[in-house]
Amino acid sequence: MSFLKNIASSCLGASVAILIAGSILIFIFVGALVGGIAEAVGGIEEGEEVEVSKANTVIRIDMSTPIAERSSNEANFSLNGFEANSAMGLRDFQRAIQQAAEDDDVEGLYLNIESAPAAPSTLTDLRNALKAFKSSGKWIIGWSEGMTLGGLYLNSVADELYLHPNGYSDVSGMRLQTTYYKGMLEKLGVGMTVLRGPDNEYKSAVEPFTRQSMSASNKEQLTALLEDIWGEVRGGIAEGRGVDAQRLDEISENLAWRTAEDGVEWELLDGLLYEDELKERLKEKLEGEEPVFVSIDEYMNPDPMEGFAEEFEFSLMEMFNQGEYGETEEVEPLGGPLAVIYATGSINMGQGDSQTIGSETLAEAIRAARLAPDVEAVVLRVSSPGGSALASDVIWRETELLKEAGKTFVVSMGDYAASGGYYISAGAERIFASPNTITGSIGVFGMLPYATELLEDKMGLAYDDVRTHSHAGIGLEAQLDEVQMAAMNESVTDIYQDFVQIVANGRGMSYDDVDAIARGRVWTGQDAQKIGLVDELGDLQDAIDAAASMAGLDSLIEEDLVFLPELKDPIEQFVEELAGADLLMESVLSAGISQKQLNHWLTVRKMLSSKDRIQARLPYFIEIQ
Repeated sequence: MSFLKNIASSCLGASVAILIAGSILIFIFVGALVGGIAEAVGGIEEGEEVEVSKANTVIRIDMSTPIAERSSNEANFSLNGFEANSAMGLRDFQRAIQQAAEDDDVEGLYLNIESAPAAPSTLTDLRNALKAFKSSGKWIIGWSEGMTLGGLYLNSVADELYLHPNGYSDVSGMRLQTTYYKGMLEKLGVGMTVLRGPDNEYKSAVEPFTRQSMSASNKEQLTALLEDIWGEVRGGIAEGRGVDAQRLDEISENLAWRTAEDGVEWELLDGLLYEDELKERLKEKLEGEEPVFVSIDEYMNPDPMEGFAEEFEFSLMEMFNQGEYGETEEVEPLGGPLAVIYATGSINMGQGDSQTIGSETLAEAIRAARLAPDVEAVVLRVSSPGGSALASDVIWRETELLKEAGKTFVVSMGDYAASGGYYISAGAERIFASPNTITGSIGVFGMLPYATELLEDKMGLAYDDVRTHSHAGIGLEAQLDEVQMAAMNESVTDIYQDFVQIVANGRGMSYDDVDAIARGRVWTGQDAQKIGLVDELGDLQDAIDAAASMAGLDSLIEEDLVFLPELKDPIEQFVEELAGADLLMESVLSAGISQKQLNHWLTVRKMLSSKDRIQARLPYFIEIQ
């Protein structure tokens, strides 16, 4: 025993010594690091103003950086040092465009958009922001070397739209493709036990593992979904270019836009220009003055590294001065009467990040808004395909407590608010959605792989066990037995019924009425409004305005808004990136795997690896290129 104690003591002593030495090195390293950051940031003397906007300013929008649900102002670490990595959020983009419309120095917008990889709802909101700018009386000119359907959708707002004389186009309609794994799994000797109850015929998330093609019900809902989205896109382009909407159908069906000249003949373009000719045209719009080009990112955030050194140093001190576990948290004001809480990504148990919704993280944010004495209203911005049924329920419970506390609760749906995303939205007093928001999918499923053939026949593994009860334990080596199947099916059915009842209670509908439009079926925002799942069509600002009005906050200004959860501080980001997550991601992508494929595989992996086997999740993402 003493031997083991000595070994343990030695290990502990060594560990402590290493920890102390490491901490000293960290302080030395960080001291130099912060100094370097300060030097990089300190190119501008203290008190010196940065002039961003000036006469003859033309704001350039190229969509080279995808629009996120929420802005971030971070710094990435690499072997070459730190560099800014600012992602623009949708709302900040809208506000920047509005500011530009009111800025006397800004003459117009230059759209240089080839493609716009984004979900339909985001594209619609971006386009509406551009339309609002145009309605101010200022001009918009668009030009690119190529143009996809998404690019054309945004560019069609322009007063004048041009293409490179040899530019390409890709206007061929829209397609939604699903990958099926059943055949591959069979070759590997892996089967899949699927549980979705009797009332989930539209819940298609399990189909890739059980079928080789779409079921009739899934094809029905996806066709309706795609036709609604196409109608919005086609109508927007037709309205922007002043042509008949049927023209887009004819072009797409016959691939009639084959050369740059075809775009002019079909009246979707005003002409063909080289880039230098386009710049001369911009100069003409400025009555001979040289345009001062400013990117939308620069216009919104001229110095992305500003204040980072101070934040970094403060975060480091915070890390070494954490309170004791279980310490009672003081209830403090959050700094404004209206909280905007972002719920972005798939829903999982535990902590979340910028790409996922963690039940603990989001529940904590809602709880903070509930307890804060100065917060009177909450807008939950949901952009999620769902995920864990249990995690969704944890978050939903916090929304109910929020209402019980007498605080106004409004939901704004982004690109997706489906399945678990709708679950956490259902209790809102008012729900706003974009016409192209993908929502509904009220349903649940369970899925458990088994690999008997792979493990035993192909790999030569054998299994034996002892157990206290005949149905104890579920593993990869065997299918569920009848009792296990019955138990899990009952669990799936029970959660589905709870889900339907939660929606019925939240929406003031009967159980049967919700069940009729549930069963896993997805709807666009415009259709969801017709069937009672959504109250109004509008964006995040519309939801904020409504929440403020409902709470009696008539004089609400931007400074009165609080945004939660708090963005990750620089030291956390630094540690994560130092661990190599980004480098690993870059390596995978450099091997020829597309970002879309990687995201799909990661979604499947999360589904299969989740401790919560019951899922309320949408199986696909729709993106217009």
